[in-house]
Amino acid sequence: LGADETAAEVLLRELAAGTDTEEPLQIERKAFSDCKYISCKPLGLSMRLKPASASGRVDVTFLYSEGADGFSAYSASPLPAGLQWSDRSRDVVKKLGEPSDKFGGGNLPVGIGYEVLGLDVHFQNKSWDDAKNPIKFLSVYRPLDRLCGMCSVCAKQARFCCAQCQLESYCSTACQRKAWSGHREVCARDSNKRLRSALAAGKQTAQRALTGSLAAAGVAVEAGAVAPQAIEVMGEDRRWPAATKECHVPASSLDAMD
Repeated sequence: LGADETAAEVLLRELAAGTDTEEPLQIERKAFSDCKYISCKPLGLSMRLKPASASGRVDVTFLYSEGADGFSAYSASPLPAGLQWSDRSRDVVKKLGEPSDKFGGGNLPVGIGYEVLGLDVHFQNKSWDDAKNPIKFLSVYRPLDRLCGMCSVCAKQARFCCAQCQLESYCSTACQRKAWSGHREVCARDSNKRLRSALAAGKQTAQRALTGSLAAAGVAVEAGAVAPQAIEVMGEDRRWPAATKECHVPASSLDAMD
């Protein structure tokens, strides 16, 4: 992770040199508007670089099981978190515990994420009821800090922050409403502190912010039961290309979606 395209290609060649295959190394490249991929199917390995320009760096590495999207099984090193390609969905949960994220289902294969481990596990089949769902591939990325970027209620990856105080982070409106009874007094107090600081700094927009935020704070304090309705989107990049926005997906999956 963090390597540029040249370093990523060097790594692929070094890994290939350590295998028994006599076939010439075939490196594939695919570019999208916001990212690009460099892959070697015989190694079972693909890397995503962002941005798509020459300054791109690897932010996700994909490790494949045998036959997944035409890749051989990755075997250059042990799989992360003690996983094995023979593990099924129930084995993964038994080893790693409950995931912090779930995605897929319906028309898409299911998958689960462990953001504090920097690991997404993508399965072959589409049913959540399939306890013997084989692993298709793994996405490996930089783990999230347990104390940052996590929902203050359930510890999943946060996608929003409270629009009033902008201090508490949540993964969903459901978690925000669940936390509101305990957060509302702190929220109003912190909002007022933030506004006083803005006024002291002489910001031109402070008066508009004061009017809007005090109105929202008044509702929260006096009514005592209504959570703020406005929720701001935090900087959210789940390491997807532009076509999708839910998990870490390789180029082969994007081709299947077209």
